[in-house]
Amino acid sequence: MTRPLIGITGEMVAAGWGDRVREAVLLPASYAVALQRARCVPVVLPPAPHGAAGLAARLDGLLFSDGGDIDPRRGGGGQPGAAEAGGGGAAEPDGGAGAAVPDLVRDAGEFALMRAAIAARVPVLAIGRGMRVLNAVRGGSVTDRPLPAADGAAMPATSAMSATSAMSADRELRIGPGSRLGRALGPSLRTAAAAWPSRRHQDVDRLGGGLCAVAWTADDAVAAVELTAHPFAIGLAWHPEQGDDLRIFEELRDAAAAGHREAA
Repeated sequence: MTRPLIGITGEMVAAGWGDRVREAVLLPASYAVALQRARCVPVVLPPAPHGAAGLAARLDGLLFSDGGDIDPRRGGGGQPGAAEAGGGGAAEPDGGAGAAVPDLVRDAGEFALMRAAIAARVPVLAIGRGMRVLNAVRGGSVTDRPLPAADGAAMPATSAMSATSAMSADRELRIGPGSRLGRALGPSLRTAAAAWPSRRHQDVDRLGGGLCAVAWTADDAVAAVELTAHPFAIGLAWHPEQGDDLRIFEELRDAAAAGHREAA
């Protein structure tokens, strides 16, 4: 089987080479490694709001990576306004989703690419921030979650204990048995604490059109969504690339390979 070409969204950040500072496209290596282990060919994509349709048409699949907050005005959260124009943000790299200022350039590129992928029926796996992008382009919204004070102020003892427990404990997920995710992973899944970002600032709130929840945490928070009437469009709140279970990446590979054969 020809290995499918999977694009992975990255972000633009300042990086230093000697005494020079330049913009660089950043992506944790774990995404590319997971795809390579699943027998895919990964390629990192910089944020690019123009030419999304042409880019989606040249790829066999897309992986939308995690990162900082999306602009809550997008999707069903309000009018996009100036966000459409782009203009960099101060979002932290992957895992730094507590950043207060959305990266509007990344938003513009990923929203355009997600819409193009859905329209072209390109297989999509959306992780963390990617799931929020998928939800927003379908008209859904996000909700903020409180984070520990940035100035180091102490949390109440009970809150500190519960937050520490939540970050250090494995999580058992319920998965809808009739969903594509359920067929791939089974009715339940134990995820390691490391697979959940400790500083995530946004959660999926109202689901967008055509999306359905297919996995839940023990406290009934949505852990995964699927876009109905699409060959393969799955959003995950956790990070499977942080572990050794390749099943979801193999599902993406198979869907991408099938689409490639149909296109040929």
